Amino acid sequence: MTTVVADGVETLDSHIAFHLNAGVDLVLVATLGSQDDVATILEPYARNGRLRILHARDGGESLMTDLARAAVTEHAADWVIPSLPTEFWWPRGESLKDVLDVVPQRYSVVQALVRSFAGGGGEEFFADRMTLRTSLLADARAHDESPQRQLRPVYRAEQDLVIHPDDWTLGGRRVPLRAWYPIEVFHFPMPASSIEEARLGERVANGELVVDTRLRDALRELRDERSGGFGPPTAGEPRKIAFRVPTIVDDASYAVECAAVGEVDLVRLDRHIRELELRIAALEARFWPSVRRALRRLARRPS
Repeated sequence: MTTVVADGVETLDSHIAFHLNAGVDLVLVATLGSQDDVATILEPYARNGRLRILHARDGGESLMTDLARAAVTEHAADWVIPSLPTEFWWPRGESLKDVLDVVPQRYSVVQALVRSFAGGGGEEFFADRMTLRTSLLADARAHDESPQRQLRPVYRAEQDLVIHPDDWTLGGRRVPLRAWYPIEVFHFPMPASSIEEARLGERVANGELVVDTRLRDALRELRDERSGGFGPPTAGEPRKIAFRVPTIVDDASYAVECAAVGEVDLVRLDRHIRELELRIAALEARFWPSVRRALRRLARRPS
């Protein structure tokens, strides 16, 4: 997993600990600027050997590509997950490793379904605010969002791996696994306004929000109750999070939501096709009149 930390975030410690327990072998973190609070969180994981720190001066797409290539060339990664510190990648299986291992070799991009939580306030532990999330079936606004806001990519390792935030398939050169998203991305929300908080009950009642306590319960389980923190796993320590394999009923319900989401690359390719059609029409508009004029000139020539 690769991530860029621009400032201290309350989710960072649990973000790293969660993914190391979810099947991630190594976390590559780029920090922007000098941040003592961030260094305090990262250094125990670095000493444990499960995290590498890169101090960067500038962010952007090139930094994410550099991190991904380092994961492949220096650490022999099979898959690369470009993540944000506010995201938690939840496998629909026993671990992230398990769900990615069974992906056929021809697919080089696996897409994960974003789960957006409604922001609440007042709770000391941030995960206690992650219990209500939007439903793709009931929230009409979700269908108006760009596909990039509904899906997130995982990349199969390849030489000269390129991370492009708006073109995951690089114009179709990378083949995505379509229509099924074996990972969910729980996204930590921004704090809600008092008006939004007052409407939470109404949004649950009309089905716009659904109760989902999986992440909260997992982070509570993972957190060391004696110190209230997380920290790196020790050598040989079994995973503390037991991910439940979905039942047939769970998968059937999930499949309905997956069907409601468009494909990121198909939207881009459709736009590309439309642009080509317009260019062809413009060329034809110039070509055929010139052909007709040439034919008329030939017809006027004496035999």
